[in-house]
Amino acid sequence: MAERENYEARAISASGPGSDPESLRVAYLDLLKLSLCDLAGAGTVSVGRSRSGRTFRRELTGEDRRPRTVGLDWPLNGLTMVGLSRLDDLQSCVESVVGDGIEGDLIEAGAWRGGASLLIRATLDSLGAADRTVWVADSFQGFPEPDTDEDGPGKLDLSAVDFLSVSQAEVLSHFERLGLSEGVRLVPGFFEETMPTLRGGKWSLIRLDGDTYDATRVSLDALYAGLSVGGYLVIDDYFVDECEQAVEDFRAEHGITEPIEQIDWTGVRWRRRDTNGPAPGLATGEPRFTSTATSPVPVDVDSARPRIPSLREFQLEKELADVNQRLEAIKLEVQSFRKSNR
Repeated sequence: MAERENYEARAISASGPGSDPESLRVAYLDLLKLSLCDLAGAGTVSVGRSRSGRTFRRELTGEDRRPRTVGLDWPLNGLTMVGLSRLDDLQSCVESVVGDGIEGDLIEAGAWRGGASLLIRATLDSLGAADRTVWVADSFQGFPEPDTDEDGPGKLDLSAVDFLSVSQAEVLSHFERLGLSEGVRLVPGFFEETMPTLRGGKWSLIRLDGDTYDATRVSLDALYAGLSVGGYLVIDDYFVDECEQAVEDFRAEHGITEPIEQIDWTGVRWRRRDTNGPAPGLATGEPRFTSTATSPVPVDVDSARPRIPSLREFQLEKELADVNQRLEAIKLEVQSFRKSNR
């Protein structure tokens, strides 16, 4: 089992283009990764959460941007929150399955704004692998409320965080804007409903970013049988306790012994080396999912997103609340004093 370690942020930089096709391909993907993380400009804006669960935003410049490279914050305008380190590794996995001729489509379960899937599609296109489909599974309405009646893990509650809710139309618009909408299939809906419809698929790469026990486990149960030998299983938030438990339970139940390789402080993966796991014969290459929602539609992103106050606005709101609380206390003291002096 992998152990959590500290990982240094890699440099916020891209390769310069050369005249040969390979260096141009690498430079394009490097610049795309910076853009997906909103690290290509002079500064970037980060979203944080208070102890009460409220979100606020603050500007990052200079060295303050480095946590973004390892996915330690939520970007206000970026298309992914996984950071450069995990994007680098994801690109490498895609290049590996294409180069080694590993059969199957590629799927991400838990996409947010679609950044990781955008990189997968771009990497495939840059390698001339247009025949492979990228499947993008997400509720496109945030997290469901956890089922607190069941025993065991599954209690992480992110359902009230509006920032994590990104519509299907917005995600599709990102693919269209970057010229990556061909060869993409969206799978909208909560995982307990959609993952079973994907049984039978043949996969060369499965990327899971569901955070919770239930989302991770239902995805593994539905998809792993179709993972080709030589394909990759990537877990984004392995060191979230519930996610790690779901992975360990699944591996133990199915005798999966491939070593878990650590990507960064929270991401891990393994490459399937044998047929241990759910019966691979279930994989036919044809998922039963039949959605036709693949065409991008216009969307006003600014009006669709919830407004997030700046850090200063957030602080002022708290200060105002404290002042009002003190005023109420003073009013009560004055009322008490008047009564006692009548």
